[in-house]
Amino acid sequence: MPSQSHIVPVMIGNARLCKEASDELLDRHRIYAQPINYPTVPRGTERLRLTPTPLHSDADIDRLVAALTDVWSRLTLRRVA
Repeated sequence: MPSQSHIVPVMIGNARLCKEASDELLDRHRIYAQPINYPTVPRGTERLRLTPTPLHSDADIDRLVAALTDVWSRLTLRRVA
C-alpha cells in the first residue's frame, strides 16, 4: 500500500488472517509486524504495519521478504501488485 511516512502498511483485509500473519511472522521468523485491525482501520482493510529503519540492512529486508513469502503461502493470502 502507498504510504507517505516510513511506515509500510501491508494489506491483508481480514482481521483473523491479519493476526495469524503477525503471529506466524513472530513465532516462525522472529519478525515483529504489528497487526492493525478495527477500530483503528475500517473492517475489510486490516493490515500489518512494518517500520523499517536505517539500522535494517539489505540482508534484513531480504529475510523479511522471504518470511512474508512463507507466511503468505502458508495462509494462502492474496497477493496484490
